[in-house]
Amino acid sequence: MIKSLLNFIKGSPKDLPEAPEGYCPNCWGRQEYGGKFLEVVKNNNIDINSENANLGWVQEYADKHLSSIALVEEDGKMVCKKCKLSYRPT
Repeated sequence: MIKSLLNFIKGSPKDLPEAPEGYCPNCWGRQEYGGKFLEVVKNNNIDINSENANLGWVQEYADKHLSSIALVEEDGKMVCKKCKLSYRPT
């Protein structure tokens, strides 16, 4: 999950996916976590090029704000515990 978040913020705005891999696209878009996450990175002047220095910060943010929208595998599908939508793995 941490690597998908770091890849998400390292990507250029044109190349960013709707949601980082492993997170519910429905909840990500509805709550606008992408904008909130990038705003926090920008406001705190986080150096995203140094993965080790930011690993703790990203993990803390993900645990606090994003853990509830992480997809969990159930019966061969990826399910969001928050909105209860399921997705077939690609």
